[in-house]
Amino acid sequence: MAVVTSAQTQAVSRRSGLSPYAAAAGYLALSVTVGGLAGAVALASQLHVLPAGLEARMADFHPSAMLLFVGIPAFLGAFGRLFLARDLMPGGVRGLPFLDGAALAVMLMALLMFLSGASQADMFGMGLWSIGAILMSASTLAIICDSRAGAGIVAPRGQERVSGLVPFSLFVWTQLCAALGLLLTAPVLAAGTTRALLGASDVMPRFEMPATLIVLVSAFGLAARVFDGIAPVGRKLKAVAVAVLAVVAIGGPAVWDRLALVHADPAYAQKVGTFLAAVAAIAFTGIWIRALWRQAVTLRVAIDVPVLWVSGFFVLLAAGWMGSGVHTAVLNGAVFVLFGGFYAWLNDLTKGHYSRNSARVQFGLMFFGVLVSDSNTGLGQALGGAAMAVSLGVLAFVLLDVLSAGRKVAAGDVAMQEIRR
Repeated sequence: MAVVTSAQTQAVSRRSGLSPYAAAAGYLALSVTVGGLAGAVALASQLHVLPAGLEARMADFHPSAMLLFVGIPAFLGAFGRLFLARDLMPGGVRGLPFLDGAALAVMLMALLMFLSGASQADMFGMGLWSIGAILMSASTLAIICDSRAGAGIVAPRGQERVSGLVPFSLFVWTQLCAALGLLLTAPVLAAGTTRALLGASDVMPRFEMPATLIVLVSAFGLAARVFDGIAPVGRKLKAVAVAVLAVVAIGGPAVWDRLALVHADPAYAQKVGTFLAAVAAIAFTGIWIRALWRQAVTLRVAIDVPVLWVSGFFVLLAAGWMGSGVHTAVLNGAVFVLFGGFYAWLNDLTKGHYSRNSARVQFGLMFFGVLVSDSNTGLGQALGGAAMAVSLGVLAFVLLDVLSAGRKVAAGDVAMQEIRR
């Protein structure tokens, strides 16, 4: 991965007028808020404390919320902005903060439309979300392309390392492919919702298929970034992985566009999506097993926290083919990859000085909660929801512990300065 110095990041901040991590914080706030709301509503629905009409509406909105307002903004927006700023050489595109700010504003308006419950609100919300998705994917592509567009940055083929330019990591490739796939489908989705608002009765495949593939590929990319610390992917394996990524993240949405334009049977689109998801899952499960084997060979008995969370994703994904289906497995497993990415970032931020045992306890509670909540009994679902809620409390403890340790370090630095004076 490319090394980005703090001086380069500060220079970009001065040119753009906004910290490169401000957009990541905005997307993360949106994802966390919607995810927390969706989880609370799901728990309330399992306990049957909501009115019947509201419970039915929230049950319909929950899958869309997890894909549109949690998965895609978190992977492409939050962790995309956070880690792309570290993995790529900084550019100087002045309009990027405006694109991300506009995307967040439009997505927030779309969320309010979905929650309003007004007539045709879902179609208006989907159309607004499509505009936000176009802006977000355009910003992602601009960041990646601009990192290679400056004077003296583009190196001759085969001389990247000689010139100091590090090739794209697998994480960057997943961000590029996912952004292209989203940019292919969002305009078609906007056109379809516009036709529906105008009274057209054409059948359009559900957006669930391309959205699931985009989230799946983005989750694989974040997992690959976690694996880079213990088992970096070689050039040949990376080439194969990138080819699979392109077929799934770009080819899948392109097929969906075609099916939407010819008004094909929605069931066919679902079959194509399931096949492509299976191809990607098989390919990246091999990379995951390789990473775990490398860690076992190096005699690291205790699995690192980020790797533990990412492993939960692959286990749930494999279980999904035998039980609840790939869509539910991707939604449940994506949460584990997001926490894996968060703890990888926390590792870098604190140099590993945080409560790792608490993080492992949180993983155990979350994993147990997801497994139990898939049961058909009301008691099991309520117990699973409670376990996931407790796991978030453990996360709060980890964060408070990190903040407390940071204050102690800061106080110690001030004391040392006074002593030196």
